[in-house]
Amino acid sequence: MFEVSVFRRALLAVGASVLLASGLAQAESKSSRVIFLGADDVCSYCAVYNSALRDYAKEKKLDLEIVTNKFDPAQQASQIDQAIAKKPDVILLWAIDGAALIPSIRKIDKAGIPLLLTDVLPDRKFEKYWKSYSGPDNEAAGRLAAQLMVDGFKAKGMELKGDIITITGIVSQAQVIDRSRGFAEELAKLAPDIKIVGSQPGNWDQGIATNATAGLLTRFGSTIKGIYSHEDAMVAGSVVALERAGIDPSKLSIVSLGCEPSGVSLIKSGKLYATVLQSPLDDATYAIDNVVDYLAGKPLEKLKLQPMPAVTQANVDEVCKPWPAS
Repeated sequence: MFEVSVFRRALLAVGASVLLASGLAQAESKSSRVIFLGADDVCSYCAVYNSALRDYAKEKKLDLEIVTNKFDPAQQASQIDQAIAKKPDVILLWAIDGAALIPSIRKIDKAGIPLLLTDVLPDRKFEKYWKSYSGPDNEAAGRLAAQLMVDGFKAKGMELKGDIITITGIVSQAQVIDRSRGFAEELAKLAPDIKIVGSQPGNWDQGIATNATAGLLTRFGSTIKGIYSHEDAMVAGSVVALERAGIDPSKLSIVSLGCEPSGVSLIKSGKLYATVLQSPLDDATYAIDNVVDYLAGKPLEKLKLQPMPAVTQANVDEVCKPWPAS
């Protein structure tokens, strides 16, 4: 009887060990569920970002669901409600409108779902609602663009005075506000006699930027000495408008943000004086690394900022890496 009892206990112990090992294996193999809410492939930057995000999440064995929209904050608010209902392990948010979506950000926090932000940083007075932000420092990028505008004036042999125009993204977006503020404040410090006489939204679209620039040239064309664009794709539209108006872009101080393929081409041709690197590959990598670190229980920086150096003809091949097909 004693031998049978000992044998049974041994079998039970082995069975328990097998069940425990099986449970641990299942837990280890189960991917963490992450929902990303961001911009649709309507812009080239967005398309490359989304593709890189998807590929890197797969490499890191994340169960990533991508939900996008065409820069519609109302639709994204609805998408956030749907994401909350699914109760993912993490929500990764590229806020289409950093101001309009604060109520939705509060909802995520109230639901107890960890929130990580990417690409767009809303007003930091609300930062208690998210764990970390990764992506560009848009205000700093605007300040660097102002320095490049001044450098461009000098390189073109112009005095540090005269009129310039700006072509922005969608005006209500947090990144647009930051890029505009950083540029305007820094330019006023560096060259107070260089004046921004007109500004129009290009809405991250080359065709819209072409028309916006054409309208400003109709009003100020004879006095314009420079253009500041919030993105390389839009500055390509500005160059089209200049050439249609019979103005040589290489004679102006034109600066942008992006290091996108269109920007690289324009820098090499001399039509764009300088740009500021903002890589969608870096952007996506930083976002997924943040998610992985959070799920692993590692401490996160409140701001994880990607590198954004200045780019001119001198270093364009070194800094601007080719974008993969999205």
